[in-house]
Amino acid sequence: MKVLVINASPKREKSNTMNITRAFVSGFPQQTEIDTVTLYQSEVKPCTGCYYCWKSGTGRCVLKDDVAAIQQRMLDADVIIFSFPLYFFGMPSQLKALIDRSLPLMVPYMSESKDPHRASFHEFRDKSLAEKKLVVISSCGYVETEAMYGALLGQLDLILGGRKYTPILCAQGEIFTANHPIRQRENYLSDIRDAGGEFARQLQLSPQTLEKISKPILTAKGFGLLAGEHFLPNRQA
Repeated sequence: MKVLVINASPKREKSNTMNITRAFVSGFPQQTEIDTVTLYQSEVKPCTGCYYCWKSGTGRCVLKDDVAAIQQRMLDADVIIFSFPLYFFGMPSQLKALIDRSLPLMVPYMSESKDPHRASFHEFRDKSLAEKKLVVISSCGYVETEAMYGALLGQLDLILGGRKYTPILCAQGEIFTANHPIRQRENYLSDIRDAGGEFARQLQLSPQTLEKISKPILTAKGFGLLAGEHFLPNRQA
């Protein structure tokens, strides 16, 4: 099995979310091939909307940067994991640019989606992309995730024509860079490792596992104290 991790955090290797992602992939078998793209070390130019990729019939973008190589690595992978923090209820700008540049991967006609709103979406030019197993791992600085990810998940559902990915959403992301609490953090990462092992075996997570790893790590009061130490300059250690 080949796994491609797209680290789309501006913090790169110091990303809070990558703590979760590293724990998740550590649950995969040792022989699993793990490839990582650090998006904020890559050149990703914004889409200009010229439609050359469609009008030329080539499915190729005229912009010259790292996107074509990243897309080839996506084609080579069996599992693609997008790892990123939540920014203003959406994805970071570099990841949005990469997704905008995915237009050449799709055909220039519409087909009917299976989402509840029956929106239209573009099908993949290479049918193998539709067979990839996608995982979205994201953390945020809020107490809970339930009300915070609606816009992001709605956008991904429209792009993919439904919930064709596994979302792993973690609130209270600052817990991964704080000095404490160690026990709760390690217990959570242990559950994430177990979830990674389950996904490697079944290529999906059970509703029970998703519910378990979606629970807030700390109480609202506990996280409020931690966040105050983390964000307020006069209270940082």
